[in-house]
Amino acid sequence: MILRVKKNLKLADAIWQMEIEGDFPYNKVQAGQFINIRVGQGHDHLLRRPISIAEVRQDEGYLTIVYRVVGQGTKWLSRLEPDMPLDILGPLGNGFTVEEGKYSLIVGGGIGIPPLYELAKRLSAKVDRLDIILGFRSEHDVFWIDRFKKLASVDLFTEDGSLGTKGFVTKGISEILADKERHIENIYACGPIGMLSAIKGLIGKLQIGGGASLEERMACGVGACYGCTCMTTNRESKRVCADGPVFSWQEVDL
Repeated sequence: MILRVKKNLKLADAIWQMEIEGDFPYNKVQAGQFINIRVGQGHDHLLRRPISIAEVRQDEGYLTIVYRVVGQGTKWLSRLEPDMPLDILGPLGNGFTVEEGKYSLIVGGGIGIPPLYELAKRLSAKVDRLDIILGFRSEHDVFWIDRFKKLASVDLFTEDGSLGTKGFVTKGISEILADKERHIENIYACGPIGMLSAIKGLIGKLQIGGGASLEERMACGVGACYGCTCMTTNRESKRVCADGPVFSWQEVDL
């Protein structure tokens, strides 16, 4: 489908936010799903770029993505101006399951944070308590903190301590797990595989719901090429683009 750029602006070092408008099935979007964007005319960049949906505004007819400029494809995206056309496939993949009435924790790291915003919007209206932990490398990488703070309590961590608490998000999770008065029922997370693996290690054998959204290089984005597989705890191969990107903590081998 062909949509159009509404806004495209820089948020932080190499981090950009784009609003995309047009005829799109906004009402079918699950928090955690993604779109696959054709770069240029598809000649120089044969593979589309999968980018998570950060927010949908069905009433206003647009969606938002946040992306990091790391190569020629995303550099091309950063140069797009309002009203320029964009060839998109989506929404794709399986998103998070939003459960009602639970004490939930959202944990995000770096560019894995954007898809958690739409999730936070939906959870904040349905759960008894919601806490959010966000981690970045430094203050220069931080974005959207004020947005998240409007939805729930936010603990900010940076690796170098330049903003918030120095350290990794696992420090905040450990403190919550040790607090006997806070009984976490769901942990929803997205970020680097090392972060997700560390979270699963903290969870151990606890019966924690929620899920982990995996970041993986994708080719087709629809499950046809098997180029983005991960391993499950049952030693089965799953496609991140089609079977995920969200998996239960008990299912995925991290």
